[in-house]
Amino acid sequence: MKPPVLLLLAVVLLAGAPLRAQLPESTDTEEQPPVGSTLITSDELHSDEAAHISDFIGNVVVIGQNFHMTCHDMKVYFTNDNKVMKIVAIGDVVITQPNRVTHCGHAEYYQDSDTFDLTQEPIIYQGKNILKGTHIVIDRKSQKLNTNGGRTTTIINNSSLNNATTTPNVPNATPDSGAATSAPANK
Repeated sequence: MKPPVLLLLAVVLLAGAPLRAQLPESTDTEEQPPVGSTLITSDELHSDEAAHISDFIGNVVVIGQNFHMTCHDMKVYFTNDNKVMKIVAIGDVVITQPNRVTHCGHAEYYQDSDTFDLTQEPIIYQGKNILKGTHIVIDRKSQKLNTNGGRTTTIINNSSLNNATTTPNVPNATPDSGAATSAPANK
C-alpha cells in the first residue's frame, strides 16, 4: 500500500492555468472550475506583479479538480515567467480530496521539488487511517512520506488486524484458558 500522499495543491500548481481570484461576496455556492483551472475565493487579494507574489487574505477557498482547500490566508509566489513556484497556506488549513482529509496550521508546496511541508499539528485522515506528526514532508515524485521534529502517531484501521487474536494457534488453547501449549497441566 502506498503511503498517504497528498495532492494538496498540485492541481493549482500543475494545471497551467492562471489563478482566478476574488469573486463577488454573493458567491457562496461551490461552483466547479472548468477543467484545467482552479477557482480561488478570498475576502481580499493583494497582487504585486513586480514582486511576483499574490496574497489571498481571509476565508480563502480553493476549488480544483478533485480537491478543496480552505485556510485563513494563502500566498502564491511566481517565477519571472509567471509560473507557480511556491504556495504557502496559513491558518486552519483543511485540504479535502477523495478518501483523504488533511488538517494543519501551515502548509507549503514547492514546485521545483514537488514536495509538501505540513507543520503546526498536521494530521492526515485517509479512510479510517490517521497520521499525526510535528512536521510531515511529502515527496510526490518518489511517493515517500517522512515525519520529523517530534513524535509520530499512526493509526492503521484494518479489519483483519482488528479481528486478529493474541492467542497462539495451539491445540487446546483458548483465549480464556491461558494455555500456551497442549501439554496437560501438572496436578
